[in-house]
Amino acid sequence: MHFPLVYQVLAPLFLVGGDDPRTIVLLRLGMLPFLLLACVATALLNRARGRVASLAAPLLLLALPPFVTLATEIRPDAVACALFLAALAVLRVDRASDRVAGFASGLLLAASVWGSQKAAFYGSVFALAFIFDVLAAAARTASPAATRTSPLLRNPTAFVLGGASGAGVVALYLTITGSWSAWWEWCFAWAAEHQRGYPGFGFGRYLLPIVLDAPWLFALAAWGVARTAHDLRVRGRSAVREPDLLLLAALASTFASFALQRAPYPYSLLPFLAVTAVVGARGLADLLGARTRPMLRAATALVLLAVLAVQSATLARFVSSSNAGQLRVLESVARLTDPTDAAYDNSGGYVTRPHAYRYFYTDSFLRESIAGTLVAEVPQAILDRGAVLHLRDLRFDTLPAPLRAFVTRHFQPLDGDVALWGQHFVVPVDGRLETTFLAVRDDTYFVTPAQALERGVLTIDDVVVTEPVFRLSKGEHRVVYAGAPGEIDVLWLPRDGRRWQPRRDLAPTFSRLF
Repeated sequence: MHFPLVYQVLAPLFLVGGDDPRTIVLLRLGMLPFLLLACVATALLNRARGRVASLAAPLLLLALPPFVTLATEIRPDAVACALFLAALAVLRVDRASDRVAGFASGLLLAASVWGSQKAAFYGSVFALAFIFDVLAAAARTASPAATRTSPLLRNPTAFVLGGASGAGVVALYLTITGSWSAWWEWCFAWAAEHQRGYPGFGFGRYLLPIVLDAPWLFALAAWGVARTAHDLRVRGRSAVREPDLLLLAALASTFASFALQRAPYPYSLLPFLAVTAVVGARGLADLLGARTRPMLRAATALVLLAVLAVQSATLARFVSSSNAGQLRVLESVARLTDPTDAAYDNSGGYVTRPHAYRYFYTDSFLRESIAGTLVAEVPQAILDRGAVLHLRDLRFDTLPAPLRAFVTRHFQPLDGDVALWGQHFVVPVDGRLETTFLAVRDDTYFVTPAQALERGVLTIDDVVVTEPVFRLSKGEHRVVYAGAPGEIDVLWLPRDGRRWQPRRDLAPTFSRLF
């Protein structure tokens, strides 16, 4: 249901990394320029407030572990946030002409909205600014003697042209790809239905822990908002033309965008935290300014250094939590399967393999609202696509029970995270097993342990199996085993040609949330 800008921007990195699932590391690196853009934008937003406020804004932003961790995840919100901040900041670049600044702001805003539908909500402050500018222009026309002031959008006409240019590129893309109907169906109609039906929770669930973890930032932000509001009040009626009014409006709109969501997850906080850092830097600069008593300035500086030291240690602990285990899982996906081998899990975590089903991801709402559809369609899709890989993710245990049973029966665990196609059989005490094996596609399979062929006789479709490795056609096969009681598995032979033994004693570790 998300707009696709983040995927379009990062997709070319697969030209470098190819089909190896570990290319996701390049995608994570690809998010760093957007983090840099957000930092530069926050500095520009405070440039007129002096060097301390300008330099402190990105510093405070990077001192927030939740922002750093979420902004470097491959999410639409991070890209939309950075472009929204840039759309605000470019209006503060004095060296740019009004036409250039206005056009660039409109273009960046359009790109931000193409990054996430949420940007259309918190970016509505630009629409308010445009209305102000139009009304002010009308007042000047009606009264030539009226005081001429600079428009909030620098050049409203250029701003509209910039936004229209961005929208035109999007329209061209949707037309060339024939995606208009799908775009409407999924990103609007389905998104609205999903929002109405999703089990909600209050915005304090994720906001409160961040506030309690960084009360210093919100205290500085309150000070900065008060100082900015005071300066606007001093300017009187002319304050409606001040760029800071747009910034305060953005603080309100970004918070409202988060708080009014039915399920406000923490990544939706990114734009609000960024604007909070901007006004927080203003509060810090005011406390460190010449008007503040020397003792208070010294105390503020010491507290700031202590806070930065603590936050740096927090970030260091986060970085020290290695994702080497996840990369090993992705390496095994590359080693075990071909790029064309379909896979199934509930989060699309295998990265560069085609998904067996049209829903590569289901959340709690989907798993409940279309449970019957999942039960009826997913197993058939797995069989139709010949899916040979399954990744166990955090959501697996909440899938409909019949679907879990199908996956558990037909995918055997290589380890706690990766499972490959196959079936597990238990030979009863009488030494006689009669059952069926479902081959997901025409391919090579094997029996394990190989010693089972020495301890008894295995026949598949009335043909005696003499070697551990054999070929089967797609479909159901009759399996008969006569021999010693115990356990045997018939498994798909992976890409590397290595036979493997299922391990059912390991817990999944690959999938994480937040």
